Order: sequence, then C-alpha cells, then structure tokens
Amino acid sequence: MKLFIKIRNVQHIKEFDFKFNLKAGTLQCLVGKNGTGKTTLIKTIGNISRRDTFLQTSQTSIFNEKSAINYIINDNEELIYAYDQNIKSIDCKKMVNSEISKNIDIELPIPYGKRFNFFQTISKFDDQIRKSIALGKYKKPTELIKFISEIYGNSKFEKLIEIETKDDCCYCILEDDGRYIREDYLSSGEYFLISLYRKINTKKLAIVIDEIDISLDAAAQVKLISWLRKFCEEYNICILFTTHSLALMKTLNDGELYYLEEKNGSLSIRQATYNYVKSILFGFTGWDKYILTEDENLQHFITYIITKYDIDPYYKYIIIYIAGATNVDDIVRRNIKNNFFGEPKNIAVIYDGDQANKEHARKERVFCIPFKNIEDFFYDEYNKENSTLKRMPGSEKYKDTKKFFKKYYKTTMTKSKIFDYFCENYEKELQPFVFFLREFISKIN
Repeated sequence: MKLFIKIRNVQHIKEFDFKFNLKAGTLQCLVGKNGTGKTTLIKTIGNISRRDTFLQTSQTSIFNEKSAINYIINDNEELIYAYDQNIKSIDCKKMVNSEISKNIDIELPIPYGKRFNFFQTISKFDDQIRKSIALGKYKKPTELIKFISEIYGNSKFEKLIEIETKDDCCYCILEDDGRYIREDYLSSGEYFLISLYRKINTKKLAIVIDEIDISLDAAAQVKLISWLRKFCEEYNICILFTTHSLALMKTLNDGELYYLEEKNGSLSIRQATYNYVKSILFGFTGWDKYILTEDENLQHFITYIITKYDIDPYYKYIIIYIAGATNVDDIVRRNIKNNFFGEPKNIAVIYDGDQANKEHARKERVFCIPFKNIEDFFYDEYNKENSTLKRMPGSEKYKDTKKFFKKYYKTTMTKSKIFDYFCENYEKELQPFVFFLREFISKIN
C-alpha cells in the first residue's frame, strides 16, 4: 500500500510531506526523538481506516483553521481532511474506499489502544468462557503458543486455549483442575503479545503499532523482531511500528529502520542505520576521542593498524562505523551544533579511498585510506595475474566484491591475515595512515 501524505499545521507540525510504502512482506520501524511527531504520524495513517481517529484520541487544540491532511493512496485514491469548525477537528467529506480502510489496523499506546478497550470488556464473556470450557468447545492455538513461548523461553503457555466469543475470540490458560487464567490476568507483556498476535491473525495488509516495546523487557523485544519478520513474510503483510528501544533497533535488518526528524516545524523521514540512529538519539559518552568510519570492515582495519604498528593511545578512544560516507559527514556536521560526541577537535573521520575527491574528504581531521575500499581492493588483488593469495574454491562465481570478501575471510583466510597481506605488500602506501592515527590518539594536544 503506497501512501503520499501532506500534513499542514497539526499540533507542532507546520509542514510534513512524506511517501511511505507499506509494502506487503516487510517489517518497518520508525524512530525519532520524543515529541518529534511519531504518534501523530501513526494517527494520521490510522485516520484512513477510522476517520474519527484524531477526534477520539487527541485534544481539539492541536488543530486550527489552517490544519489539513491530504492523502493519495496507491497513486489513485485521494482524501482531503480539512478543519471543521463544528467539531473543531479535521474531517473528510468523502468516504474512504472500504477495500483500503478495512486493510489498515493501528494500535496506539495506553489509554487509546484497542487492547486496553478489550481489556475492559473481556470480563463480560466470562460466563461464555466457563460454558465453552465445560462443553469442550475450544481449540489449541498452536502458532500463538509457539510464538509466545519462544519469546519468553518457558512452557507456561502449553495449556493456552482459544475460545470463540460473540465479537472475537479470547485466550485462557486452562489448568488441570478445570480452573483457568483469562488473558487479561496475565502480565502486561504477555497480554500485549496475545493482542498483537490477534491483530496479525486478521491478515490485514498493514498493521501499525505505536511504542511496540512499552510492555516488554529487553530480552523479549529482541526475540520479537524475528517473529514479526516471519509473520510479515508468511502472511504477506506489512508491520510498521515505533520504538525507543535500542536493544530492539539493533536486531533490525538493513532497510527496516527509518528516522523521523523535526527541524523548525518541518518533518522528514529517511532510511537510517542502527549506528546512525544510536549516535543521534543516544550519543556516546565517556571517551576522549572518536574515530568515525563508513563500514565495519574499515572499522576492523583501523583496529588492526593500531595494534600492528604499536600505536600506544594516550587518549581513551572508540571506533564507530556509521554506514555510508554521507551519513558519517552528516553526523560530524550535527555534532558541531549538538555536541553528542563532544568538541569537534576530538573527532577524526576515516573514509575509503573512493571518497578522496569528495568535498567531505577535504575537511580537517579527515583521512582516506590508500585503497578504493577494503573489499574492492582485495578482490582486485586476488584476481590480478600471479596473485600470491590463497585460492578459494568457487571464487570465479563471485562478482559482488562484498560477498566475495565475506566468503573469503569466513572460509579461506582470516581478516587479520588479509590485513597482514595489505601491510606486507603496501607498507609504504600505508605509512601516512599510520601517522594520522598515531597523531590523533597518541599525541598530547
């Protein structure tokens, strides 16, 4: 489901134009600083399925006569929500296509989430639950049991049963003596997982959850992500969620993490990496010097060089790979204003050699290694005539240098041995690099 949404003058948001593809089979995570507008964005998406979402969940003071939200869905369905003086909120005169509205489901935090409403009403089914158990009219929800048991790592839910009710279904743990524990008497985290599964089991095309981590401990959060990814792929649905959990973000794959940023009332969304988000949202403290770089292999090479050439650090330092040269430069520029790494003089940047002619590579305390990049350089060295590098069976089928490098160091030669080869054959070319590192972490300024 493709969304193009324009938000104007809603709460603190003056302007926000964004495109979002709630693509079937994908897991997507949206993060940002507190108060940026994540929940407002979730409500905006929810307004497609329930046109009174803002009316039911927000104060009317967030709107004014200039407030508006315009939608274009799947490139052809247009909705215009404008301010209505009668309800002091935004409203749309057009009915949403039911095929679209019925395939979006959102879950907001307490007290507006559907699971909290269900929590308040489940007790009315108690007589029906007792009767169903007595008559044996229940079934074993095998997938749910496996889901929740693996996340919590225990067998507590082996006796979980599912009972059909008038409006939906409910879940209980059935004890041997006939007593039962209704789902609303479980812990908040357990109840949340059951509610989440109930939502996923509707097979709606897009499920959007605000603050997914709020009831779960760190261990459960980490295990949850692989299950959500599995559900997305198996049921061909999209799950979009927000979180503040660093533990949860770390488990996301490339392309699953998005960063929401606010600047002077205007919002923007960009795809981001875990390390980029960690730097912006949480910062790094307790270090004298920071060496930023653009990928993990370069990070490992820097660590190797410091050890290989006996660079004895005077300063306590950390090497951080951000992923992508433009992201590294962006972090450096942001630090000048926000100081989440401290003073700019305490940051050094090391890029691959292919960045040497770029503007960001000509700044102070920036160095480019003498190779295009680790993977491409090694690939060329391996394939050049009379190469002395150990041969890897099946190497001829690899055209992607990153995949080749990864396969090689996992099966044929360790990274340290590969870096040994670089130093033995290109020691002269590497000397300026060694000098740069020694000056930065050893020299007393």
